[in-house]
Amino acid sequence: MAASDDGLDSFLTHLGMGRWTYLHFAASTMVPALLPTFLIGSEFINPTPSFTCNIPDDNFTFPVNGSECTMLHVEEGEAVTVPCSNFTYDTSVFHSTVSTEWDLVCKNEFLSPLFQTIYTAGCFVGSILGGIAANRYGRRWAVRVGSVMTVFWAAVLSISPWLILVFASRFILGVFNTIMVYPAFMLTMEVCVPYLRSTVGVLLALPYALMMIILAGIAYGIRDWRILQAVGSIPALLLVPLALLVDESPRWLLVNGHLEETVKVLERAASLNRSDMEGLPSIEATVNKIHERLSGSRPTAESPKPDMQHPDGLQNGASVDRAEEGTSGTSKPLGIADGFGAWWAGPVALVRTGVMRRLSLVLVVIWLLQGIVYLGLPLSANAFSSPFLYMALMGAVEVPAYSVSAPITQRLGRRPVICFCLISCGVLLLSLLILEIYGIKEEWVDLLLVLLSYLLVCTSYQVNFLYAPELLPTTIRPWGTAMCTLSAYVGFSIPPFITDYLAYSYPWLPSAVFGCSAFIAGVLVTFLPETNGKPMMETVADLQLRLSKNSLQQKSNDLKLSISGVKPYL
Repeated sequence: MAASDDGLDSFLTHLGMGRWTYLHFAASTMVPALLPTFLIGSEFINPTPSFTCNIPDDNFTFPVNGSECTMLHVEEGEAVTVPCSNFTYDTSVFHSTVSTEWDLVCKNEFLSPLFQTIYTAGCFVGSILGGIAANRYGRRWAVRVGSVMTVFWAAVLSISPWLILVFASRFILGVFNTIMVYPAFMLTMEVCVPYLRSTVGVLLALPYALMMIILAGIAYGIRDWRILQAVGSIPALLLVPLALLVDESPRWLLVNGHLEETVKVLERAASLNRSDMEGLPSIEATVNKIHERLSGSRPTAESPKPDMQHPDGLQNGASVDRAEEGTSGTSKPLGIADGFGAWWAGPVALVRTGVMRRLSLVLVVIWLLQGIVYLGLPLSANAFSSPFLYMALMGAVEVPAYSVSAPITQRLGRRPVICFCLISCGVLLLSLLILEIYGIKEEWVDLLLVLLSYLLVCTSYQVNFLYAPELLPTTIRPWGTAMCTLSAYVGFSIPPFITDYLAYSYPWLPSAVFGCSAFIAGVLVTFLPETNGKPMMETVADLQLRLSKNSLQQKSNDLKLSISGVKPYL
């Protein structure tokens, strides 16, 4: 059996793969599979088709040339411009949408992007609650609650007779969709055999891409938004029984002292996986031994004890609640040294030193800009003649982005791959702007450039999920990762106003905004250190030391070049 820090990985290795493991995998794959309907499904549920103003047949009202939002009404011989209140929509592509049902055009046009933005606002809240729920109540609890509430509110959304209830449902769905993502991923990683975790981590992203393709096919056959919303929510319905069948993470149970339940879970795992336990210590003895190891690595009674503990030994973002090593060789509790309680340890440490402030700022901007591009490109589907084909191709290019990123970054490194992908993505999107300026309009060229751009930003997004945690010291890694995720959700809230609102008046704007965002993010990556093949940093002091070494190495190289008579390239 493989060696492990706490012995649980060794036990999972002996359990091997079986029905118990596959059951957890099945539940976890349903979570990313249900997201496309809600995150990018607005392209089929809430598009705004072309429309005309319905002019009353009263011989006193006339259309206004070049405007579908106003009409001329003659009163006492004087023509007065009045807003149009009744519209006829083009139903050749979409028979019914949220925009057509509630006339989200003209004076109500600003409400249309809110359909998407309100959902991403819910995702922002849910991503915070998901981490708290997973640590305090367990991974399974978060997935169960999220799946049941998603089914309920998806049904409410499908039958809602009021626009305000549609928006409220979207926000709540954003919360409960996202509250499951982090716990479901952790649950799978914590029941998976160690040697397959990297592979499974990549495979868990594939259901999202495959569901994009399936959603495009479903939307092609179902042009009514209510029916499409209901059918697209089927993965959530399938998740409910799976969530009821899975067990709680044995690692979470161990860390939180639920030893009896841990024994029951592992006994069920051994039974379903048909593992051969003959000649090995009893599961109860093994659990007690692992628990003793974990208890021995915890803080002493003198150390401040936070309310909840992360399964890998992180407590509220602070590994054994410590910060950098002081010059005296003693450790200072994070947060406490700054006058804050232990709960604020991680957030305070993110901005406590100049090194962390610079790193946090760069990561926040990169993830925000990357989020704008990553969601903005799929939300541009209705700019093409067939939004269904466009979305299916988008899903298809995500598959290689997820599957080939790991071996490429293992060989070339994280920073060069992310930098190349984002800058290249920006150049391709800005080339669309140049084509627009010169009046060159070939849809297949635009489609090819957008698909290549999306492939690059998806690759960047996937690698960044690996890169960002490696950049952050162990003491604050969970908080730093949460900061990056929240920045991405802020970025997700911006594209709807560009693609659904401003693009009608400024067709060149999406290419300009998305291209510049990708390019700037790629340039900012150059300010970050490489992490490939290097040990994980434990404290902020380790990060500062590594950056100092990089700076000294660069100065040394420049000095050598200067001595040899070669001018350093700046």
